Amino acid sequence: MTAKTSKKTIFLRVLILVISIVVGIAIVANFVARKQPPERIQAAETQRPVQVIKTALMPYVIKATGFGTASPQRTWSAISNVKGRVIFRHAELESGAVLAKDTLLMEIDDNIYQLALTEIEAEIASLDAEVAQLNQEGENISALFELEEQRLSLAEADLERTSKLVDSGSISKAGLDAQLKATLQQRQAVQSLLNQLNIIPIKLTKLDAQKERLLTKREQVMRDIEDTKIYAPFDIRISEVKAQKYQYINPSQLLFSGDGIKASEVVLQMPMQSLHNVLSQLPTGADNLNLSDVKANVQLVGESQNWDAKVMRIANGIDPATRTIRVVLSVEQPKDWSNPNQNPPLFKGMYVLGSLSIKANQPSIIIPQASVRENWVYLVDADNRLERREVEVEFYQDGLAFIQSGLEVGEVVILDDIVPAISGILLNPKRDLGVEEKLINSAMGAGIGADL
Repeated sequence: MTAKTSKKTIFLRVLILVISIVVGIAIVANFVARKQPPERIQAAETQRPVQVIKTALMPYVIKATGFGTASPQRTWSAISNVKGRVIFRHAELESGAVLAKDTLLMEIDDNIYQLALTEIEAEIASLDAEVAQLNQEGENISALFELEEQRLSLAEADLERTSKLVDSGSISKAGLDAQLKATLQQRQAVQSLLNQLNIIPIKLTKLDAQKERLLTKREQVMRDIEDTKIYAPFDIRISEVKAQKYQYINPSQLLFSGDGIKASEVVLQMPMQSLHNVLSQLPTGADNLNLSDVKANVQLVGESQNWDAKVMRIANGIDPATRTIRVVLSVEQPKDWSNPNQNPPLFKGMYVLGSLSIKANQPSIIIPQASVRENWVYLVDADNRLERREVEVEFYQDGLAFIQSGLEVGEVVILDDIVPAISGILLNPKRDLGVEEKLINSAMGAGIGADL
């Protein structure tokens, strides 16, 4: 190929390239000139469907719950006050047996106490005989005393006459001395009898004291005799038996023990705040709280069996470990134990859940607890748009939130969990009357708040 041919080929190629670029530019310019602007379409705002309820003031029941262990309200340990051999033991005196009040459960041989009683009564009879003897001696000495006083009066009169005769010289002074000696002897006899009469009351007082001591001993022995027979002090369920028939018993020895079957006692450990919510509804001003308005109930943990109870007292002090307050409940036991399946008793050691409840003095705005999200509530405003509002919750109970401030009656609360919860988004609210009905029932203690 020559140089001239090569230059011609290059020229043609460049010309073709330039023509192609010009044609392309012309085509693009033509398209741009004929282009129509895009049609603008207005997007419609979508409404998000939500379930809602309307707020209202509702009467409600405040509850407080706590756990505790059942124990008999009355317990009894039969501890022997006497010694001796067991001569009688009730055939049904075994652990678990239920025995009626005043049933003879055990008897201890009382021979040593009967002998002691016989000895004491003999000593009392001996003292009575001594008292009778002293009384008779007193009567005898009193009679002699009267006679000796009369003789003393005669001797005193003879002494006076003798003294006058001596003064007149009719008799010698020796006669006067003899009469004086006889009078002194008579005075001594009268004084001796008087001393005997004075000492008799002292002897009688001593004998009375001895008799009083014997009577006291006799009373004690008679009580010991009574204590040899052990009767059931109340309807009792035997828990433990330590003594057997023919066994020798010493004083202070445990024979058996049992529990009363009329009532059980439950000591609940309750949080301070929950208990305070209940007690705050009681009338104020009285020295002692009237707990009769507080309803109580206990239920076996994990079971459906429950019993009505009565609040007896609130124990003093706070448990330092759990920071709870002890509330003591009384549970009446069934009178008929023949069918424990239909009417079971509350046995010792059962672990129970106890609850206290009282109707609130004032109604409150109540919403489901799930509707409160970190103290914020979602509302539907008058334009059906989302509004986020902060509220103050007084307390939570059974899946319910009791609003203290932040909501007004008649406002619309959203039940659904909206993600993302952007204030102002358009909503399509649908009122859930079923939830509102459940809310009312749960507030009054129907126990379905957890389903809301």
